[in-house]
Amino acid sequence: MSVRVAPGRQDLLVSEVFSAIQGEAALVGYRQVFLRTTGCNIRCSYCDQPEALEKRPGPCRIERTAGRRDWEVRPSPLPVADVADVVRRLWDTVPHHSVAVTGGEPLLQAGRLVGVLEALAGRGLPVMLETNGTLPGGLAVVAPWLTYVSMDLKLPSVDGEGVDPDVQRRFLEASVGAGLVTWAKIVLGPDTDEDELVAAVDLVAGVAGSADPGGPDGPEVYLQPVTPFGRVLRAPTPDQVLHLHEVALRRYGAVRVVPQTHKAIGQL
Repeated sequence: MSVRVAPGRQDLLVSEVFSAIQGEAALVGYRQVFLRTTGCNIRCSYCDQPEALEKRPGPCRIERTAGRRDWEVRPSPLPVADVADVVRRLWDTVPHHSVAVTGGEPLLQAGRLVGVLEALAGRGLPVMLETNGTLPGGLAVVAPWLTYVSMDLKLPSVDGEGVDPDVQRRFLEASVGAGLVTWAKIVLGPDTDEDELVAAVDLVAGVAGSADPGGPDGPEVYLQPVTPFGRVLRAPTPDQVLHLHEVALRRYGAVRVVPQTHKAIGQL
């Protein structure tokens, strides 16, 4: 059955749509349908999706059968009704936990996403937004149709970008304020600046309203050791990860270390 989408919505720039096991942060191990949009507003040194960085038309690969990697290639952008239909078809094939809207940076196309999200929410599909946390205005556009938000907190010593922490604070405040289940992911590299990590964790603690190491009620923080890729040739050592975890835990109680598990098990 075709999914009905409100008229007048624009097409969506899409890189790929597929079913896979979530490998990061709070929903690690759950099965999701991944909708990967095209285009990003920053260029992190460790980005493992370089094909999704440029916001421009191009080929899009779509999985025909959930988890089989039997790709069909279509030209992107795609009509939002077609995107919603593909997601729903994969969803119906295998039991899934939720839909992961990722990128690139999905909020660069917040207005275009609305039509897809309306259709999915209308059929009862919970949606997780994976975002770099730099576009709070875009979040406001799509928040009514989200259940989960997985946002990055960027450390210049790791990603090489000078992301404004005040923007990230506003983003986190907006997500929590909208009643969305929210968590923050911080990538750790071999040259992680400890002061930057402390500032990022304190940012979360401030939004949570507590820095009590006994277990705050606010968003959880996930420290993710970088997976070497592209310009990044080394991961942090086990001793570095232990030390940085201890530093973070002294500032805020809800901090876990979760690597990119999908890489370890050979998943997308």
